[in-house]
Amino acid sequence: MQKTLIILKPDCVARGLTGEVTSRFEKRGMKLVASKMSMLSEEILKDHYSHLADKPFFPNIVSYMRSAPVMMQIWEGKDVVDIVRLVIGATNPAEALPGTIRGDFSINISSNIVHASENEEEANNEIERFFSADEIFDYTRADESFLYN
Repeated sequence: MQKTLIILKPDCVARGLTGEVTSRFEKRGMKLVASKMSMLSEEILKDHYSHLADKPFFPNIVSYMRSAPVMMQIWEGKDVVDIVRLVIGATNPAEALPGTIRGDFSINISSNIVHASENEEEANNEIERFFSADEIFDYTRADESFLYN
């Protein structure tokens, strides 16, 4: 099974939406295999967002991501990277369809509720950045045989 990383961003945590967002992934049949809350350091954010380091808005991203705790999660399932991207919706909330997480809850592009890995390679790198192997669990979800057969 494929794994992907989700970060419930500071606006998600501060607005009390972590349960609602988590529930949407569970209802889609994905399996939560790791979860933890953290205040991210400037160092790890500079690493995580290094592809945006030359953008004028980069300092704002770091400041925003340090404004409140985040909830980091690893989800597992068949084609989970692509499914998660569909469930969260477009990065820009103005383009996110109703029924998606960003379409329903995002206020603006800089406060867009959730980060999700863009592809399997990125997911593997991000999982390694934020979680140790002993923080990731293997278990059978009650409906797993129904979901993946």
